[in-house]
Amino acid sequence: MRIIGRLAVAMAAVSLGVCLAQQSSTGPRTLELAPAQPLPFRFEMGAYGSQLDRGLGTWRGNEAQLWIRSSSRFIPMVGFDNHTRPEGTQNNYSFFSYMNWNKSFYTVQGFSVAPQRNPRAVFFPRTRFDVKANWKVPPARRLVLGAGYTRFDLGGPVQGQIFNVGAQYYYGKLVVDGNLFINRNQPGDLVSGSGSLTALYGREWNYWVGVTAGGGRELYRYIGLGPVDVRRSSYTINTFYRKWLSRHFGVVFSFDYQNRMDAYRRVGVASKLFFEF
Repeated sequence: MRIIGRLAVAMAAVSLGVCLAQQSSTGPRTLELAPAQPLPFRFEMGAYGSQLDRGLGTWRGNEAQLWIRSSSRFIPMVGFDNHTRPEGTQNNYSFFSYMNWNKSFYTVQGFSVAPQRNPRAVFFPRTRFDVKANWKVPPARRLVLGAGYTRFDLGGPVQGQIFNVGAQYYYGKLVVDGNLFINRNQPGDLVSGSGSLTALYGREWNYWVGVTAGGGRELYRYIGLGPVDVRRSSYTINTFYRKWLSRHFGVVFSFDYQNRMDAYRRVGVASKLFFEF
């Protein structure tokens, strides 16, 4: 059940991805200094790694995403993540999209599948579904309010739901995003909470720099020789820098630190290349 803490901020990450993608003519008026339309495709590929204390070793992986932005109304993304830990390797295949219904309302939705070939290497949900509705508050539409829902299944009796409310605010080159999550895990119908706050500064086709801080409680039931309810607090800090080196090419660097109380501390780095065409 280590994945639960990461799932708690998954919809926030998707929402911020929409933040960055919406610098087209459909985006907030405060960010219209960028070119009118993005190029139809963005392909990203990269690698990441983390070092854990308490003898837990190294985590590493490779990932890739393809965004199709030929339509300003419907923008899909297909992704792949190959994640390895000392216990083994698992692949995750994902599809996300956002849909602009009108100038004030859009939705984000997605689905992912992660085959479970090794019972010791379960790092992603076997299946996961996400949806989030967002409303740009008129007249300026600088404030965006959102509400989302996630359902995940890790196999057997282990599954759950995440309910999310959040808000984004645009002010010139600054974007601030906050989210609150209620996590409901089975077996046991155990309920816990978490939250995240992100600040971004920059402009599409130039650079973005950002920091995210998140934390909360993990509460789930571990089935071993007998059922045990696990209660643990954690917090994570992530920073990233995205830079366009030309109109068609750029780089992304990120650093993150996670402290899962009474379990481990993790330090991670990642780098990606992206191509727009």
